[in-house]
Amino acid sequence: MTNGANRIVEQTVELMMDYGQFCIDGGFGDPDAELDLLDQAFAQRPCAGDGTALLVLSPHQNNFEMSITVQVWDGRPPNDRDDWQQVCEARLGVDSDGALSISSPPGYWADACPVAPGEYLIEVSGRGFVSYGWPGTTTPGDIWRIRLWPDDGGDLLPHRQWDMPGYGIPENVPISEGTTAADFVDEDWVVLMDSTGSQRVRATDLEAEIARTEWGGEPIPELREHFTAAELARFDRPLAEAIAAMDEPTLRQLARRCAVKACELAGIAERPWVAAALTALSEGRPLPAPFHDMATAFARLDAEEFGPAEDSSRQLVATFGASRRSQTNPFDIGPVHRPHFALSVIEHAMDPDALTAAIDALHTAAVTFGADAPVLFAEIGSEFGSASRPKQG
Repeated sequence: MTNGANRIVEQTVELMMDYGQFCIDGGFGDPDAELDLLDQAFAQRPCAGDGTALLVLSPHQNNFEMSITVQVWDGRPPNDRDDWQQVCEARLGVDSDGALSISSPPGYWADACPVAPGEYLIEVSGRGFVSYGWPGTTTPGDIWRIRLWPDDGGDLLPHRQWDMPGYGIPENVPISEGTTAADFVDEDWVVLMDSTGSQRVRATDLEAEIARTEWGGEPIPELREHFTAAELARFDRPLAEAIAAMDEPTLRQLARRCAVKACELAGIAERPWVAAALTALSEGRPLPAPFHDMATAFARLDAEEFGPAEDSSRQLVATFGASRRSQTNPFDIGPVHRPHFALSVIEHAMDPDALTAAIDALHTAAVTFGADAPVLFAEIGSEFGSASRPKQG
């Protein structure tokens, strides 16, 4: 090795990575700070660190069997950046427990990796990417490597991002000012600050204030048990209130309509096997094969979109929805494989609980529409009697 550095420890772990991100923590990190790191990572892709944790964005939406090799070196290791599609460097501290943890939301963890306590430079490299967003499978095969070596005060090398053929590199997303809790005046009061100014709120009322912010008003009692309902209400309050008052037949009709709209947008509604499912769904009948087993249905979609799974030369040819990600449209999460999300809407529409079916089908259909989600909400609101006016991003 030309630089004289030696590899001391190596371990390979597997992570169930989802939501296009994972976090590396040496024991000093604060889980509550990860959302801030996520905003910073989107603002300056592909990662963000604060010395206690490093959040890394993956081009892939998911990889449920993501292989990560963790290496510890006694000095800066050889530079092999040209062998990797994405590379980033940061500083990271490891506490007295001597372990490196790697996690991905919502609560997936890889095995802890032993790393001696101390201050390190860390390099995270990934390769084997097929697309930004949905990779066409839950196991796309991308691999990652983490290298750590003692922090000698040297400069960090610049980030390297994957330039996807035919797509390029995603744009950074500026951090919005947003509403944050800050500056405790005393134990009874909190100052809330946003772009419009500040207000003092009793600490005991803070939870209720946060809930009102999350829901775009008072929480809707009928929807509180549904995880995605607050996001729907914040985006289109009148439609959310209308859903809360709907009877079961109307809820079923709304869920089915979302399935049709999502499949039409994704360009799969006219495929015979999908059309047969949509017809059965609209008539309230059990769905035909392959929808008796959704894993089989998704496998058929994957084969049609990307070719046989055993064909190592298969290429991504599907059209991805363009992203104009903005804080006012939470459904525009970046490039997604619309057919996959549209098929998921059919799955949600079959939920035994009518309210769950309507909420989850609408939410997933909105993600399918992405930047055009306001169009979906306007159409659904018009069809189902809501005077909603969704926000424009």
